[in-house]
Amino acid sequence: MYSFRSSYSKHLPFWVLSGAVLGAIVGVLLGENTSILRPVGSTYVMLMQIVVFPYIICSLLHALGSLAPATALRLFRVSWLVYVALWGVTLLTIFILSLAITQAPTPSFLDATVTQDKDTLLDLLIPVNPFFDLANNNIPAIVVFSIIYGIAIQRIDNKESFLDVLHLVKTASVTIWQWVVMLAPIAVFALFADSFGTLDMTTLTNLSMYLIAVLTGTIILAFWILPAIISSMCPKKTSEILLDLRSAFVIAAVTSLSVAALPFIQQAAEKLAKQVNIKDENSTEIISTTLAVSYPLAQLGNFFIWLFVLFAAFYYRAPIDIDDQILLPLVTLLSSFGSPSTSIDAVSFMSNWLTFPPEATGLYVEMMTITRYGQVLASVMGFAFITFLVTLRYYGKLEFHPKRWLTTILVSMGVLVLVTVGGNSFQKDFINPQLSNYLTFGLSPSVTDGVNAVIGKQDGESEKSQDSDIDTLKRIEATGELKVGFNPNIIPFSYRNNDNNLVGFDIAYAYQLARDLGVKLRLVPFSWGSLQEDLEARKFDLAASGIYVTNDRLRSLEFSEPYYQSSIALIVRADKVDSYLDRNEIAKRPDLTIGIFDDPVLKDMTKRLFPDATIKVLPNYDALPKHPDIDAALWTLEQAKAWSLQHENYSAVLPRNLGGKIPIAYLMPSGSEQFRAFVNYWLRLQSLNDFGARMHEKWLDGKSTQQKVTRPGLLYRLFSSDTDDRK
Repeated sequence: MYSFRSSYSKHLPFWVLSGAVLGAIVGVLLGENTSILRPVGSTYVMLMQIVVFPYIICSLLHALGSLAPATALRLFRVSWLVYVALWGVTLLTIFILSLAITQAPTPSFLDATVTQDKDTLLDLLIPVNPFFDLANNNIPAIVVFSIIYGIAIQRIDNKESFLDVLHLVKTASVTIWQWVVMLAPIAVFALFADSFGTLDMTTLTNLSMYLIAVLTGTIILAFWILPAIISSMCPKKTSEILLDLRSAFVIAAVTSLSVAALPFIQQAAEKLAKQVNIKDENSTEIISTTLAVSYPLAQLGNFFIWLFVLFAAFYYRAPIDIDDQILLPLVTLLSSFGSPSTSIDAVSFMSNWLTFPPEATGLYVEMMTITRYGQVLASVMGFAFITFLVTLRYYGKLEFHPKRWLTTILVSMGVLVLVTVGGNSFQKDFINPQLSNYLTFGLSPSVTDGVNAVIGKQDGESEKSQDSDIDTLKRIEATGELKVGFNPNIIPFSYRNNDNNLVGFDIAYAYQLARDLGVKLRLVPFSWGSLQEDLEARKFDLAASGIYVTNDRLRSLEFSEPYYQSSIALIVRADKVDSYLDRNEIAKRPDLTIGIFDDPVLKDMTKRLFPDATIKVLPNYDALPKHPDIDAALWTLEQAKAWSLQHENYSAVLPRNLGGKIPIAYLMPSGSEQFRAFVNYWLRLQSLNDFGARMHEKWLDGKSTQQKVTRPGLLYRLFSSDTDDRK
């Protein structure tokens, strides 16, 4: 049993790599069917996180609490500068690499009516309620809490029993990690299969910049910058330092646990102490204590969450305020203390703090299956850096070699600048922010199956129905056909996607209504200028394209109960979004030009909101980019958001003082009392069932579950191609 376990651990990197390759192949072959493996990967991540906080708290309390106050004070005096140097070099490296990441563009939607209460730096750092901080993954406050209590424990007598308990919990945490890591090949297989099952090449290209930056940064830190700095401070050459730490790197890479390298770093530090003639009998204790404290405080691999946060800001089109950008290095530093798995909770915490999409943490976890090894190696060198230099400084054995120092700086800066310039050029040319792409959304088979639907009016259809005196519902039952009018330019209610298919919230509801009535569906296009005339001519039974309820329409036509309410918003150029946050200020702008599409309702609304503005009518908002003279376009919030998501240079803005909500309903010709009653009852049922919830989430909220590009897999396409050709 022991030999099998030892052999398995020795070859763990090979098995992890094999799992990743096999998972990627399975994902490509089976496509979205690999989603059944998602719980396996999720379970692995949760198990990795299960002991994060017990380990952080116990390791810091034990390392600090076991020191005598005098020893701790002296050790602090000689070590703080080494820690600051290490953190500074690492953060500077990450900062240089971050220049390869293009600044995040303006968000596609900005709500000026909401003032978000964000945590201040004091809220992040001061553990007023440690239990709240634990529940909310507030790692900085937990670290501060542990440091304060660790220092206090130093001055307490008879603390050995308590320290033994802390050591026991810390050791148990490491043991649990070792168990979980043994499952890494299976977990990596599941994670990669699920990711590659739905990952398109565009997404993979978008993530490549982050992966390259992290792996480059961690490798150059671990194998050049930090060992070269150590070499410039002691008699050993860089190659000799790396050779002494070879076993530490190997065991860390094999297990993907940086903690496994600690005994080997201890041996290398003791060897260095002998080389420089440190003969103090307490040197072993000093090295051991320094190494123990360095473990939670020198996890350099975790510092790269700063790089991920900057990349996520660009990727999710969620720019970071300048105040938060200034705080990011400090928050990153405090959030990185702990263990490699701490970084997952740190990303979750920082995503909440910076209001990133919830899927940001999942993206980090997926990428961590690749970046983890580089991050672990950087952390191992961080422990060695602290242990070596603090020990030398404690005993006054530091040396300075100017040539090595200069060579380190020049080579490091050259490599980092090269990666940064190349990465910046690559990102500008090939990488785009991730948008909620409504143009890729389609009607699922569960919506369309069983409904016989056609688009367009019948050949020779008369302008006036012969059954104009019959209630619409009776006519539908008699003809076996439901005619629904639509306008194809009203995203997300009715529009054409990239495949030129008619889709949208109202189109999906039209299919469902026809199914529940047990009739065929005919979708008839209309223009806004002739909508009322078309209804009076009974060219269709119901108009559905995000239609606003207005007093004029209520006087002459039949409306269903509102199925949605939307605020009024503006579409503006993204680089000028800050000038359109308040209606009163917008109205004062000289020569203000507001664009609207050809709808009399929007024209009246614009005159009321901006009486002095020039109104320019467009055939639809897709023509807006061709009119630079238009300052802003007026639309409902959901429509403006969906449109802006497809146009990177524009943003939807909900200004202050713009007004209340507009009800949206279905429009029917006069004489549709029975049909209106039926539709109203039917709409109430949809609001209570799963269909209504799913359609609302997909079309009106544009949730991420609909954003991921799914595909049936290579095997399905190969074996189904012949069948498809025969259809």
